[in-house]
Amino acid sequence: MKKLSFLVAAGLLFGCTTTQTVQVPQEKEPKIKEIGEATSMKLLKTLRGELLNAMQQGGPDQATEVCSKKAMTLTKQIENETGYSIKRTTFKYRNPANKPDKYEEEALNYFEEAIKSGKMPAYYVQAIKENNKIVYRYYKPQKVEGLCLTCHGDPSLMDPNLVKKIKTLYPTDMAVGYKEGDFRGVVRVSIPEDKLK
Repeated sequence: MKKLSFLVAAGLLFGCTTTQTVQVPQEKEPKIKEIGEATSMKLLKTLRGELLNAMQQGGPDQATEVCSKKAMTLTKQIENETGYSIKRTTFKYRNPANKPDKYEEEALNYFEEAIKSGKMPAYYVQAIKENNKIVYRYYKPQKVEGLCLTCHGDPSLMDPNLVKKIKTLYPTDMAVGYKEGDFRGVVRVSIPEDKLK
């Protein structure tokens, strides 16, 4: 499912710097999708592998340690390996570093509206122009899997010690109350226009 982002009102950032979304050229979308999908899957497979390993070795307690101490480091590692900026974001974030910016909010809203109408788009693409340079953003949606409910499900059904630990690590946590199959958020991959050539 394709979704192109169209021109919206420009915003002013840092004084005279203008940032705005512009239309994604149709001929560039396949390459954006190829890069975005490969990069987001590389991150997701890495994080999933670490979480599964932690669950097998030390259960949910150790998995929480991976999320709080290693997830950002692993994301940075994949960024360094691929050369693309990556972020996991959602409206119900646990780590404040994952809070969406206004363009990410647009993408999240797009998926939420599509889901309400009974669809789950495979991706969403934006083109953001800042100081005459264009960066394409590829968004891959994420659904909640059964394993995720250990730490992101109904708190009343979770281990009380785990709930306490999560609240200690993330005092403003909003990432609970999910059911399997719920829309969780997106992985965002930023691709500078000059890297498409």
